[in-house]
Amino acid sequence: MPKFQTNDGVWLHYELDGEAQHPLVVLLGGYTSNVDTWVAQVAPLQDAGFRVLRFDYRNHGQSEQTNQGLRIARLAMDLANLLTALSVDKCSLIGHSMGAMVASQYLSLFGGAKVMSIITEDQTPRMLNTPDWQLGITNSSYAMIDEIATRFPTMKLTRKPLPLELKRQVSAHYVSFDFNQNRPLLIDGMIQDWRDVIQAEKIPHLFLAGAESPLYPVAHAKQALALQNVPSSAMYVFDGVGHIPHLEAVAEFNEVVVAFLRRLN
Repeated sequence: MPKFQTNDGVWLHYELDGEAQHPLVVLLGGYTSNVDTWVAQVAPLQDAGFRVLRFDYRNHGQSEQTNQGLRIARLAMDLANLLTALSVDKCSLIGHSMGAMVASQYLSLFGGAKVMSIITEDQTPRMLNTPDWQLGITNSSYAMIDEIATRFPTMKLTRKPLPLELKRQVSAHYVSFDFNQNRPLLIDGMIQDWRDVIQAEKIPHLFLAGAESPLYPVAHAKQALALQNVPSSAMYVFDGVGHIPHLEAVAEFNEVVVAFLRRLN
């Protein structure tokens, strides 16, 4: 099981699949995820001519348990450490939910020199509603942070049932997730605002949304796209799908993502 050590001394698990000469795609999972969350994407991306990199965040999957660095910025630094350890010069980032935050924070901290394109899956640029942004979690506000964080572990995020075999594959190496220990990470993500990062992007960005997402109004993808001024950026909505299109609509998700990546490579 390949691991690397971050610059603050934490050991993280990663998986790298595909041919070294192929363009690299980095898959960034959501809160509570592990590398197996992307099991239905690895082979299709390889078949389409891409190399695939996944890693477990600290306190996720097979990575080390720690109370250090439970912040989105630290996860973005972990990504930077991994790219450096593997001598990655160029890659595309695909981030689901919190993974989209990690991708945005990476761009904020390190710029887009290494990033060819970005795909974000069902993640609004701002989770909490404010007078100038009403596309966060329904009826949310700063005053409700603790309430939202408390109920989050019990929320059902999908709308379509997952096939039994896919469920088995996703849970094959399941490691229990400590919601109490990782509550600071969830709250840190909730209070962020990535709109300025999107506005500053100079790379193609595909904004994906689930039409039946239990977290966010579907209009967030269109509004996020409107923040950008990159002609090759786009948006796509998965009908009848909840918060996790890459598991709820596997074939459709893979087709949309591969088509977008191929146009840029």
